Amino acid sequence: MAVPYTDGQLDRRGFLASLALAGGGLTWGLRAQAQERSTVVLARADNLESLFGMPHYQHILDLLTAGLRELSNTITDGDARRRYFGVSDHLAVQIAVSPTPVVAEVVDAVCTTAARAGVPVDRMFIYSADERELYHAGFAIKHEGPGVRCYGAKSEGYRASVSKLVGPEVTALANVPCLSPHPQAGLAGAIHNYVNSVSNEVAQDAYAEDCARLPALLRMRTFRERTRVHVMDCLKPAYDLPGRARPARWDYNGLLLSTDAVALDTVALAILQAKRREIAGRDWPLEPYPTHIQRAAEQYGLGIADLAAIDLRRVGTMDGALI
Repeated sequence: MAVPYTDGQLDRRGFLASLALAGGGLTWGLRAQAQERSTVVLARADNLESLFGMPHYQHILDLLTAGLRELSNTITDGDARRRYFGVSDHLAVQIAVSPTPVVAEVVDAVCTTAARAGVPVDRMFIYSADERELYHAGFAIKHEGPGVRCYGAKSEGYRASVSKLVGPEVTALANVPCLSPHPQAGLAGAIHNYVNSVSNEVAQDAYAEDCARLPALLRMRTFRERTRVHVMDCLKPAYDLPGRARPARWDYNGLLLSTDAVALDTVALAILQAKRREIAGRDWPLEPYPTHIQRAAEQYGLGIADLAAIDLRRVGTMDGALI
């Protein structure tokens, strides 16, 4: 199928048409390109909190660095960083702030990693869909001035249904979700996090029919070609969203890293389901169940959704890893 683009991005008519066709069972010719095996790194520590009970930034940075070294199969920290970021990059860091926000120290660690790889801080920015949610999650909105900026995608508007923030000047994207259930998608994972980059209309269309078209967001050229790494915050994940109450969370003290969003979500889902079984003493499936993960692998050919075919590498303590 020919996919129309405008300025390197999918135009609105072409995007919605392609979503409809994808929902009908087309594979976009990707089965032949599907990977045989993907790597996911689970990096954990005994305690990532400071003496004051707050996330300890240096410990989180060290954990991220160790995870990237394992993911990249490199010997030195510098080589690991440079595998994903470089001096010529203009970096966008897409973060989750709802239903469970990422920890600011994880985002800071990603930005520091990029800076140590040579990316100037003036060519980095953090964003999510909504500035009000960013603010409530503890992120300071910053549209201009020196240093790393922070925006809401909605405030900057959209071009061809994609945030103007992720324009042609952006060469690299780091995707930073937080492990949590999601009321519409089932799992607020790496795949789902791309709703932060598209218009409300496109996001709602992706949620329709049990999120059948959610993987099409990841398939978009803007994200497919620029995403360098997925880093999931699993420091204090949520295992339940009990109505209007705060998310029910537990201390896991970990990060998940991969270049394959589907494989990362597959591992994250296994951990989350294991925790829910532990809490309930019986099977406690997510509702709705995140069927879009398997669809992303089988229908869209975007990665690996079979745990047996995922190379799960472990860094640090594995007591209570649940996988």
